[in-house]
Amino acid sequence: MLRDDRESNANAGIGAGYAAFQLSRALAASGLDDNGQTSKRIERWRNVIEHILQGSASYGSRTPFADVPEWVTLEVATGGFATGQYMAGGALTEYERHLAASIPGIRPGFERLDLNTWHLTEEGIEVLQTKLASGDYRIEVPEEAALLTVAWLLGQQRTENAWDLVEAIAPFFEQLRFFPMASDGSPLSAGQVQVFTVGDVRTVLSNRPAQTRLAAQKHVVETRLPLYDAAVSLFLLTYQDDWPCRRYPQGWFEQANTLKRQFDASCPSAPCEAENRRDRVGELFALLGVCASDAALLTGRQVGRIRRIVDDFVRKHGHPESESHQKHRDSQRGHVSAPGHHLFAKAVAARLSKYPGSDGVSDFSSLLQPVTCEEATAYSLLTGIGIPPDIRRRVERCRKGTIAELIDKGLITSGDTVARLLPAITAEICSAGFRDMSLRMLSVATYRAFRQRRSLLLLDLQSQVRMNELPWVAAVEDQRETDAVVADAARQVLIECAAMTLCAFPQAILPNKLIQEFAALGAMAKLDLPFVEEVASDIFMGAFSNKYIRAARQAASLTGSTLYANYYDIDASQLAMLPDQPKSRRKRFSRPDASSRDALARLCSQRADAGLGTWRPATNGKIIEQQQILTTQNLALLFGELGLKALLQYRLASMAEECFRWICVRQQMKLRFYHSSLVVIKNTAYAWRQMVFYLAMLDEAEMRFAIERIEAHFAIQPSAFRERFLPAIRGLRVAASGAPLTEARQASEGAQVFIGWTTERHWLLKLQTNGVA
Repeated sequence: MLRDDRESNANAGIGAGYAAFQLSRALAASGLDDNGQTSKRIERWRNVIEHILQGSASYGSRTPFADVPEWVTLEVATGGFATGQYMAGGALTEYERHLAASIPGIRPGFERLDLNTWHLTEEGIEVLQTKLASGDYRIEVPEEAALLTVAWLLGQQRTENAWDLVEAIAPFFEQLRFFPMASDGSPLSAGQVQVFTVGDVRTVLSNRPAQTRLAAQKHVVETRLPLYDAAVSLFLLTYQDDWPCRRYPQGWFEQANTLKRQFDASCPSAPCEAENRRDRVGELFALLGVCASDAALLTGRQVGRIRRIVDDFVRKHGHPESESHQKHRDSQRGHVSAPGHHLFAKAVAARLSKYPGSDGVSDFSSLLQPVTCEEATAYSLLTGIGIPPDIRRRVERCRKGTIAELIDKGLITSGDTVARLLPAITAEICSAGFRDMSLRMLSVATYRAFRQRRSLLLLDLQSQVRMNELPWVAAVEDQRETDAVVADAARQVLIECAAMTLCAFPQAILPNKLIQEFAALGAMAKLDLPFVEEVASDIFMGAFSNKYIRAARQAASLTGSTLYANYYDIDASQLAMLPDQPKSRRKRFSRPDASSRDALARLCSQRADAGLGTWRPATNGKIIEQQQILTTQNLALLFGELGLKALLQYRLASMAEECFRWICVRQQMKLRFYHSSLVVIKNTAYAWRQMVFYLAMLDEAEMRFAIERIEAHFAIQPSAFRERFLPAIRGLRVAASGAPLTEARQASEGAQVFIGWTTERHWLLKLQTNGVA
């Protein structure tokens, strides 16, 4: 830890060590060609470290920089560290430069200030109102919706509200862009999303390089092997009494010299001496060169090597001029004659250029048709040849469809991806309350842009900035009408997305970004649902907010007297009576004293046998994991309050079995580093908890059948894994018998509760003798 980490009161607990580690990783990767992304990461972490050392950033606050309001979208590095840069600021975009050049009077060096001001002129307002009416604009950062909102307010004769909004944002006219970008022609499609845009896929395909290994193989087959055949044939002409170099037909030396020059010219990097040491082709041509220059210089050993190489060739392939060998060479040439896939990629990238860059594609028939005559000429391809499967797969990554369809196609591979795509659907529901169509479209675009904001590192149970805290959103909030139809739609989308995500990725807890969307949908549905986020162990302040306590109480009503309560030894009555945390006014970043700690934190601390009030991540992780166990990390909320128990009843057994299969695979991975093994144990323990919950939601007969299938899969695993993981299986057996898995019963039964976090060496690693460095 750096000295400043201990001395800075402004950032108590927020160390520069993490930022320095991230900077070192970026510097280590600085040689990689990733379109400048590594250099951007280096710059971001340099800015963060500078702010920490100078004390110019109040990390842990929702307003980390003085005089910068919370509504400004900050550039945020991994871990929630704001860099001090603004997402709507920085260098002028190409659109801004083009717009500035088209408007008289825009001063060089003051382009952004003058452009923001111009949009408030009569001409600028008219332009904005035209864009509003047609929807011909694009919002990538929430601030870009501000002046559009001003134009809408003026169009509604709400002049006072409009100028109040201008007054709020005007101090940042010189730094931030408050007007929208030009539209790329792609409409906002309701209900359909894409993991990658056309622009993303087109960039990847356009920049795809030729595969060097295939190019080398093609060079060998088409150039070097024919020369090799010719050299063997030439040496066969010198054979007498089964030995080469005994006689030389007329013109032999001239042919040998010509062939040696052709071989030297075929070497891509010239050093044929290096070839001599690597393969027989190079060695044979080196000997041919010696023989062609002066056959008398050949030693007996060298003649022996020529004989071995030539005889081995003939024994394996036959005479190089035989019909069978010629057919073999023709077959090899056929295998490498196909054009490189990078040429197909460039042809398909050109086809994609006809589609809007920020949209997806629903119909791929024209994109995946065989190569046309024009493309064959332009990219050195063959007319009528089909697009290779790997190029087809890459193109289809920009497929547009519903979230369910993209999961089914294998394009959505995690809950994090669902979280990234869900705002496109949530935005439609959120904005349905606006009766004015232009305002509704603006709200959809703003919501989508807002959900791209990265979360800040926050302490003291602070919440992230909400969308209605943006001044331009608050200015029109009175126009929103949330009726029963909107509420029902939000509830239905929430249920469907939760069910889809859990069925597709049953082993994973719901990521925080997805929880944010679920909470937004719950609010739209007029439901009071205490969704809880995963708490970071390195910033845990020793207390949980009241929503965690509410979630634990709700979980008790669903999991009491079930397999889940038995396995984790949960006293449901104790959980149901947890009191709310008393409100207190603690000094920022200070640790709560014993009297102010909430009941849930105390209970979790006791269950984890760990003390509160430490910055040690492993200790905090043990406490946080107990909170996840008691609240079920949103599962009880979804299954109880939203009815997923009934909806997924017929899939729960297979979901539990899939969790266990996933655990078996991950637990048997060969890992090089100890930290990697800890991450695997944490994630598999979380998956185990999900599995136990799904089993607990089944009736007695279904649960026993599901456990039998889990035991059957366990029985076919390698013996080393079975021996290592048996304590967890024994614990499941005890809990399934109806008995709580207390410490005494664990000791007597040789069982273990599978917990991910520990301050000592994990029991799974104590039994593991190899695979981890």
